[in-house]
Amino acid sequence: MNKEIINFIQHTYGKQDFIPLHEPRFLGNEKRYLNECIDSTFVSSVGKFVVDFEEKIAQYVGTKYAVATMNGTSALHIALSISGVSENCEVITQALTFVATVNAISYTGATPIFVDVDIETLGLSPESLERFLKLNCHIVNRKCINKVSGKHIKACVPMHVFGHPVKIDKILEICDRFYIDVIEDSAESLGSYYKGRHTGVFGKLGVFSFNGNKIITAGSGGMIVTDDKELAVKAKHITTTAKMTHQYEF
Repeated sequence: MNKEIINFIQHTYGKQDFIPLHEPRFLGNEKRYLNECIDSTFVSSVGKFVVDFEEKIAQYVGTKYAVATMNGTSALHIALSISGVSENCEVITQALTFVATVNAISYTGATPIFVDVDIETLGLSPESLERFLKLNCHIVNRKCINKVSGKHIKACVPMHVFGHPVKIDKILEICDRFYIDVIEDSAESLGSYYKGRHTGVFGKLGVFSFNGNKIITAGSGGMIVTDDKELAVKAKHITTTAKMTHQYEF
């Protein structure tokens, strides 16, 4: 890394040894809002602040719906699950990513497939993706089948590394030809745009993270965004204990 950049970062943080990937700053109304939330007693999965947060994220990124989750990993896990990813499925993702991306795939029972990244974006390479699919897959009844494993490649999860958008339009075009759902791991890219549109809104679903090292932090927390009402309702149902209405009150 350029020495001038390192000096600038060290001067900004006032540190000469350890340079944090991201250091959360609480400089506004966080404590006041936190006290309001505590006073309301709604400090878990429902309440005014959760609803406001969902609505503001949806408005900011440009989707019809946003559903809050406990963290970014759970957001991706749920997004994959409601897209139909399960055992005997495979999910393509990139080799350069955080382990949470792959953990979420594994939680569904599916098997991850690693594809190389672009040198320009550090994200999933459309060229590598297309080469892999042409060499190793064929279409059977509008399903992409891995000729080696015999499994259904159901989804593709590109990740916008450090907020740098992948070439998502090219990835979508390739995945559409092979009947593969695209779910964007936008955990690190809140505030990033690609060709005038916010990351996370191109695929079937997008997910964001609000961990302590993210652009906006809630300490933890995640968000699923989509324009698909049916998927949004299902995500909200699953993330709020999947309780069904019943004649007995509690």
